[in-house]
Amino acid sequence: MFTGIEDVDWASMGHAYTDSATDVPELLWGLASDDPARRDIALDGMYGAVHHQGDVYDSTVACVPFLFELVATPTVADRGSIVGLLRSIAGEKEPDAEELGGVFEDEEEDAAWIRPFIEASELIRGRAGFFLELLDDPDPQLRAALPGALAHLHSDPVRVFAALRGRLPVEENPEAARCLARALGRLSVDHARTLGAEAGPVLRDLVDRTSDPELRMTALAQLALSAPDSLPRNTTELALEVMRLACEAKHGPDGDAETEAEPERPRTDTMVSYLRELEAGHRESIDADVADDLLEDLHRALGDRTETRFELLNKQLCSQDWGQRMAAVRMGGMLLTGWRAPNDLPVFLLARQVIEEDDHLSKSALSELGYVAPIAQVVGDMLAACAEVWADEWEPVGWQWTLFGRTLEALARQGDARAVPALVEVLEEGGDVPEYLAGWIEAIGSDTAAALEPVLHRRLSALPPGEWSREKDRLIDALRVLAPPEALPLFLGMLEEESGRTTHWRALRVLARYGRSADGAIPRIRELVTDAALSADARLDAAEALWAVSGESGPVLPVVREGLDLDWWSGRSAALRIIAALGPAAAPLTPRLRELMAAGAGGAPAAVALWRVTGDADGVLIEAWTATPAGRPETAACLVEMGPAAAPALPLIRRELASPRRHRNDNSQGNMRYDVASDEALLRDCRRLVAALDG
Repeated sequence: MFTGIEDVDWASMGHAYTDSATDVPELLWGLASDDPARRDIALDGMYGAVHHQGDVYDSTVACVPFLFELVATPTVADRGSIVGLLRSIAGEKEPDAEELGGVFEDEEEDAAWIRPFIEASELIRGRAGFFLELLDDPDPQLRAALPGALAHLHSDPVRVFAALRGRLPVEENPEAARCLARALGRLSVDHARTLGAEAGPVLRDLVDRTSDPELRMTALAQLALSAPDSLPRNTTELALEVMRLACEAKHGPDGDAETEAEPERPRTDTMVSYLRELEAGHRESIDADVADDLLEDLHRALGDRTETRFELLNKQLCSQDWGQRMAAVRMGGMLLTGWRAPNDLPVFLLARQVIEEDDHLSKSALSELGYVAPIAQVVGDMLAACAEVWADEWEPVGWQWTLFGRTLEALARQGDARAVPALVEVLEEGGDVPEYLAGWIEAIGSDTAAALEPVLHRRLSALPPGEWSREKDRLIDALRVLAPPEALPLFLGMLEEESGRTTHWRALRVLARYGRSADGAIPRIRELVTDAALSADARLDAAEALWAVSGESGPVLPVVREGLDLDWWSGRSAALRIIAALGPAAAPLTPRLRELMAAGAGGAPAAVALWRVTGDADGVLIEAWTATPAGRPETAACLVEMGPAAAPALPLIRRELASPRRHRNDNSQGNMRYDVASDEALLRDCRRLVAALDG
């Protein structure tokens, strides 16, 4: 093995940690070792140095022929992991010199950086046909790694599709069979023009004939991705049957089945070993198995087919299996924040998990109810009752993480007034100030939450002046929402403190909330607006406060004009927000606003600002609606102000109301949670617009 490895000039090459790659041959020999610990250490070294964070070096390129030799040697263990390494080195797609370039200013140095990426990719993709010869290899781990690698790397997708389809009926290893189905689905999606019609019949036949429930679930997910019209009408029932069988396999008919343990590998001080343990620990903590992962794959593949997804979720939440309900709680949070539910049933079933006699499940459900709070008022009575039951089970430090704390948070985020007395008690007892207390108070409403004013004022007054702390920031933010008159002197004094920009910014925001009643701060705010030593962001903070407190536009306009030219979005966004507040008083800035819109740099905030200043921006608002989905709530609120002039936007409004997705949901993969409150505000304004304009 490794003929010629000594002839490679490893000393002239480098990797992430050294300019001499003389340690690489030892890593390659480690991959061929009979000792699983040594193989782990070698694989960790390959990813950690030779292919560090996805980078490719000349030593990486030199390794490629030897890695293929390892894959070709039947006596080598963990060959599937080596295929995965080759796949990673080749890159997710063929490397683009323009995308990779720009790391170094010197052109020759930059070209030298790019070259290994391209060489390695060409070398691996050029030899990917070799993987076709191994599809019937005796090693099931290798057979499981090959389909995805072929779909990813081979230059002839039609040939690969035929080979994988031919292998599917004879593959006996469950994981390898699932990988074949996934690869067939990926090929169909990635090469829709040539293979789009091919995957549907193959995968549908697999759903109908396989006796392996997990393979059936995989095929359903791939059908949803590649040929959704081929999904069987009873998709939900089929998925639930798989989950029932998984539950029986795990617990047995009497609930006490024993599962065969995986062979234990020696632990090594490597990332490879750590990730393996992390995955095992995660599965154990949530009682998960392969079926749970496959069900999540199906959910994601179904995408906007919310009728099927919510029906499936509701049944999951009623499962007898704890692990399946735990997975359903997590999926419920993702689904309810990313998509618009047809009714309240998913929220009710999610809330039902709170009263299960299991703290882990209860806390997980409460966490998700916090995310979906704007649509969870229907379970407010239940949460209020739970808060009373758990009212004595907390201590001041860390109270938020108890069942009582999480219940109180979910109740507060719903805007439920019943959270206020408990919050007062907690804060009076010295309990930690919650990070998002200001948002809770906004949801409840300043008038309803007024009982919190004394304790918040007292605790803020007790903190040392001039010193920053997280508690201080949170108390300032909370009192900003309430704006009690007796706290105004505290904030006036903060403008003189040497406590840094963060406290000044918060104090200025509070004073802006007080408006004209904070006129005692006008001289100091004027100084901050014109202080050239301050950053542009700090002067914008002061300008926003000055307009709110004094109504003076003269000192504000130059600062805002500078803000429009800032390279960073936070500063430009602040400038646009101030312009929207100024309205017609910002007329001198109209030309610059139009320039921003023409350059596509302002988005919805610029369109709204232009409307507020000129009263003539309906076309721009409609353009911003399409260009910047994240800004639709702000745009819709502006369209409501426009009245009949908003009629041209009516088709967009109707389309939004018909969409199953929440406006910020781009269907990204991952454990995403979206802003339900702003989406619900958008839907309310859209309904108001339709009602006003339809007649």
